[in-house]
Amino acid sequence: MTNQYIYTVSEINNQINNLVESNFSNIFVKGEISQLTKNSNGHMYFSIKDESAVLPCAMFYFQNKLSGYNPNVGDEIVVEGKSSFWVKGGSLKLLANKVSLAGQGDLWTKYEALKKDLFNKGYFDQIHKKNLPKYPQKIGLITSVTGSVIKDIFDVFKRNAPYLKVVVRDCRMQGDGAVIDLISAIEDFHKSKANVDLIIIARGGGSLEDLWCFNNEKLAYSIFKSEIPIVSAVGHETDTTICDLVSDKRAGTPSIAAEISAPSVIQCLQNIDFYSDSILSIIKNKIEKSIIGINNIKKRHGLHKGKYILSNHYDKLSRINISLSNIKFRKKIILKNEKLSSLSKNIFNRLNSTINVKKEKIKYLESYSNSLNPNNVIKRGYSLVYDNEGNILKNIEKIKNHDELDIKLSNGNIKVEVLNIIKKKR
Repeated sequence: MTNQYIYTVSEINNQINNLVESNFSNIFVKGEISQLTKNSNGHMYFSIKDESAVLPCAMFYFQNKLSGYNPNVGDEIVVEGKSSFWVKGGSLKLLANKVSLAGQGDLWTKYEALKKDLFNKGYFDQIHKKNLPKYPQKIGLITSVTGSVIKDIFDVFKRNAPYLKVVVRDCRMQGDGAVIDLISAIEDFHKSKANVDLIIIARGGGSLEDLWCFNNEKLAYSIFKSEIPIVSAVGHETDTTICDLVSDKRAGTPSIAAEISAPSVIQCLQNIDFYSDSILSIIKNKIEKSIIGINNIKKRHGLHKGKYILSNHYDKLSRINISLSNIKFRKKIILKNEKLSSLSKNIFNRLNSTINVKKEKIKYLESYSNSLNPNNVIKRGYSLVYDNEGNILKNIEKIKNHDELDIKLSNGNIKVEVLNIIKKKR
């Protein structure tokens, strides 16, 4: 070991860099894009992969501009460039001079094939899409309880629709077993006694590989045959899966799915006001038209005929009022008023309970505060002793013989002179 040369980290990394740059100065590498980031300054950072390895790549603004090709995740490409070894960080990267499309990646090819097949079978046809319920009372949520998605959805429901009940079905949202979990969750909502009005399938964004379980034919069939309307919120705006295409409604994000699934309480109140105003306007217009018609008939035909026709018009007005009482708008208003009344009662009870708890706490604090009041302490038989400067004496250390003290009792003060000081034995 004494004669053995020991490399520094910098030395070994520099030698690796020399080997890389001398042997891989102008190479062509084929692979599938798995990760892609486009910087605001025009630079592009991505990774290409094959069955067993991943290679980080970078393409700077000028080369990117000359390329004329806009790459996407899943594309199978050929990268022309040189290898570069970052000495300080000890990592290898391929610096691209040119990127060209070699053909779509395997996953993307499978996705397009399944998409075409299901399209031909009518899975995406609008005629098969079920309408979402306007006022759902219970929603089934299929997602992972460990992710941030569930918090985002519940935040929206808490703000917009606190009356809503949500039944959560925890599922794996990627990898092995995810498809089975998703299909089982949909089937469970159909078989269980939960009686949900709507199902939301929600997951955050990811790569094509991460979202691959949502591009499954069996899952697509389960969604297609579902009797309960399904909203798909898988990935982000730029991600589109087979699950999105076959569902009754697609939402760009989980939060948007929550927004469109249940109307807010404020919106319900606005709808009630609108329908109420509409009904009143209809009644007013019909009555005004009838009165005008009656007056015209009285002028044309005289009082006797007018009385007869007036009676007929009054009968018509009665029938109008009866029909108005049975229209759907009125039924909706009555139902919504009942629901809002129940909701308001619950909120009032909760607030009342909270106020009572606070009142009891205040009473306790007032009682405790009074017990510490010096005046109240004196009333119980104690006294306060002041020196000639008006300071309360807590011990005898500052007292000397012949000092004048002021003793405060409950019904008056006593002036005294200190004749003797007796210290307490420890």
